[in-house]
Amino acid sequence: MSNARLARLGLMMAVFCLLGSIVFMNFKPTHAYASGEWQAQTYDPNKAGLELNPLKGFLPFSKLPSESVDPNNSFPHSMEWFYVSLRDLMTDWNTYNWAPLDAYLNDIASRGNQAAFRVYVDYPGRTSGIPQFLINGGLMTRDYDQNGNHDTSTHSLAPDWNDANLNQAMRQFVAALGARYDGDPRIGFLTTGLYGFWGEWHTWPYNTDPTNWEMNQSNRDGLLSAFKGAFQKTQVLARYPYSASTADVKNAFGYHDDSFSYETLFENDWGFWNLITQNGLQNIWKTHPIGGELYPPLQQDESFWQHWPNQNGEDFQTSVETTHASWLMYDRVYKNSLPDETAKLNALRAHKMLGYTLYNSSVQLSDSSASSLQVNVKLQNKGVAPFYYNWKVEFGVLNAADTWVKSLGTESWNLKSVLPGATDYSFSYSANHNLPAGDYRLVMRVVNPLSGGKTLRFANTRQDANRDGWLTLSGFHVSASATTSTILTDPPVTPVTPPTSGVNSYEAEAVGNTLGGSAVIADCTTCSGGGKVGYLGNGSGTLKFNGVTVPSAGNYKLTIQYLNGEASRAAILSVNGAAGTTLNFPSSGGWTTVASQETTVHLQAGSNTLLFSQPTGYAPDIDRILVSVTGTGG
Repeated sequence: MSNARLARLGLMMAVFCLLGSIVFMNFKPTHAYASGEWQAQTYDPNKAGLELNPLKGFLPFSKLPSESVDPNNSFPHSMEWFYVSLRDLMTDWNTYNWAPLDAYLNDIASRGNQAAFRVYVDYPGRTSGIPQFLINGGLMTRDYDQNGNHDTSTHSLAPDWNDANLNQAMRQFVAALGARYDGDPRIGFLTTGLYGFWGEWHTWPYNTDPTNWEMNQSNRDGLLSAFKGAFQKTQVLARYPYSASTADVKNAFGYHDDSFSYETLFENDWGFWNLITQNGLQNIWKTHPIGGELYPPLQQDESFWQHWPNQNGEDFQTSVETTHASWLMYDRVYKNSLPDETAKLNALRAHKMLGYTLYNSSVQLSDSSASSLQVNVKLQNKGVAPFYYNWKVEFGVLNAADTWVKSLGTESWNLKSVLPGATDYSFSYSANHNLPAGDYRLVMRVVNPLSGGKTLRFANTRQDANRDGWLTLSGFHVSASATTSTILTDPPVTPVTPPTSGVNSYEAEAVGNTLGGSAVIADCTTCSGGGKVGYLGNGSGTLKFNGVTVPSAGNYKLTIQYLNGEASRAAILSVNGAAGTTLNFPSSGGWTTVASQETTVHLQAGSNTLLFSQPTGYAPDIDRILVSVTGTGG
């Protein structure tokens, strides 16, 4: 071989090696991050502790402060409910005894819980809540035998709700209540109360002539305006959206449904959400909470949680997703055991479904000087409602051995702005850390202002990973010249423990699903959740159901509830990204008529995705899917 040929071969080999080196140096695996880049975080909807998140979920009636034993069982909760009498708190004009209220608040706080409560004047079956000085002043009262008022040894009296002295006293009381307790960390939520049976703002059946005891509009406006003026920090819920005559007052409150999952949706004109929408308040949940009570007869129904969706009453999941409810009184689940494991798991699922679920979707720890730190955080809300308070966010540092080093201080982020959905909300924090050289971890928590209060946990695998009660954001390295981020390994996602029987329901319009292309959510009064997803297919619109959960791998019956006003439409169903199967959907009878189509799908244990698409034409509109969690074989 000639020297010239060897030289050419050597040059070619040198160029090849150089190009290979360049490619190798620039290749970066998809899971790796360079310092200062955004790091995606892992969502974990079943992370331990989420069931105890504050200010959401089911809650029991609190014990009396004088009782030494708490009658409530271990079913998770972070709030407790109670009633207190106006008579016990107001002893004369502008004269108050706050001891009974403080006794409840302190007792509940001693268990790490926040309170939700109502002050009443007339509670059937209890001693009258009317302050004695008003009776002495000539207030007219009425005895009655409705609502079980004479079923006990004590009974209540209904006052003249339009008495001038009574209304003046109630407004004075509300002003004093707000001056003392607005923003009190022991209080989660307050309901307006005072007027009507149980403080529920009605006098039924005494609400028609000639026996009409109702408070007139002027006095209702005056009492609600008193609450509006007295509470600027603590969230207050009213009972009925029509109680106020002006939009300004209507929009000052959240709302309370005392027959949840029974008269919540659109079946009757007086249904809770019908009244909300009739008064133009269907978006009130974005700024003010929806709460209430699971309809008491449904609480007594031992079969209520035997299936998902529930077979009695209105669909619970649909009711939650329609109203964006945050909390519900459900006393029976805390006083009696549920019949079996299926019921327990379904009740726990329902409990966790209420309110917010905050998730840190990604984090960026920017390169900075040796003594400073800059972190950017993106948050999502995987729940159905916002977190309604701007609690402070605190940042801390752990060393490489997970030993606490120091707090970096707190920041006031607008947590109330993080609405449900897949939208990222960006926040940032910077501080001088003045740490010696070494490797550290940056952790974050939302500070419950109640001393000893329940911890707010994020739905992340890194929640509690390195320190209990704290979310690990990123590792970082401090050198003599810079602070740079380091990569941490995510813990595994928490295994799912689904019920072993029944049917799981998944609404098409649920916030956890993924819509692509032209697909849109549309109102649908005949659909199970009051909504559907349309404009699917035509090569663009797609709908992916996320988190379809089954206990083990196998074949499962899938029921698709759809709407189709044409003779026939088709859709392609893909499970977990596999090749799709074409399904035909005959006419349902119109675009407001829901029909069902059944098929069998093979699902893996735990969480699955079901994608509906159509590359050539439009697919039907989708209301929801139902999955039999008993399976049909391997």
